[in-house]
Amino acid sequence: MSNEKSELFAEFFQIQESVNVVVESIESALVPTDADALERDIPPLFRLANEVNTLEQSALRPLRLLGETANELAHYLSLQSRKIDLILSHILMQESTDQPNERCQSYGGSGFTLRREQPMEVGQYVRCKLFLEQEAAAIYCYGEVIEVDTQDDGCLHKILFATIREQDQELLVRASLHAQTRQLKKRHEQQREN
Repeated sequence: MSNEKSELFAEFFQIQESVNVVVESIESALVPTDADALERDIPPLFRLANEVNTLEQSALRPLRLLGETANELAHYLSLQSRKIDLILSHILMQESTDQPNERCQSYGGSGFTLRREQPMEVGQYVRCKLFLEQEAAAIYCYGEVIEVDTQDDGCLHKILFATIREQDQELLVRASLHAQTRQLKKRHEQQREN
């Protein structure tokens, strides 16, 4: 793996949490070269789901500043939005049933790790769909295999995002921080029980 790509992968925190992914090998010529080309390539349902998620974040923020009553309203609206997110997430998962669904080992703002029995080639480009169940969101992007580590139980691939929307990268960063918070709370609860 080139030093530069390794540094890019390490720029963002990786959370050890498994999420559903669909990874399809493609030719490098099929990777969009700019944000507009990526935007045209993203299936409408993925755009809709992420737009709903983004709108929720921006709409609830001002309500939280209005005081106690507004907090209750914000909580109620957040629950309603969560229901819509869950429905969209389920529909997105159904759209990818024709492709093998796998689970990544970790993810973050720069990429993810994926274990497979057979190795992919370093330098192989892939079309990626990541399904973040806890965030009820889905990411559509492109990546490049930058490292393959052969182990007893298969091959661990590091996949660096080659083309991803900025708002999707921010969503992955937020999701990894939320996952870390969940893991820390769970660990704290387990320590209290012991």
